[in-house]
Amino acid sequence: MLVGTVVGGDQSVGIFVDETSKATLRLKLDGDYQGWRLSSVRQREVTMVRGELTETLTFAKAGGASPATGPAVAETAMRRGSSHTAQYD
Repeated sequence: MLVGTVVGGDQSVGIFVDETSKATLRLKLDGDYQGWRLSSVRQREVTMVRGELTETLTFAKAGGASPATGPAVAETAMRRGSSHTAQYD
C-alpha cells in the first residue's frame, strides 16, 4: 500500500507498507522491488512498471477515503515483503 511520496527530481521516493507484515519500504525513483520498477513519483501518486504492465498507485487526501493501491503491485510485490524496514535503490 502506498502511504507517502517525497518528490524531488531524481531523489524522489515512494513509501509503502506491506499490509501483511507491516514492513515499511522506501523505494527511490528507478529503484526495483521484486521485479517492479518505480518509474515516476508525483504528489500522492506513483507509477510502477514490470515488463509491459504499468500500475499507478495513489493515496487519499487526509480525512478522505482509505488509501488505494494498484492490484498487481499490491498482490504481487508488497505481499512478499519482509518483516523489517527495507530500502532499495
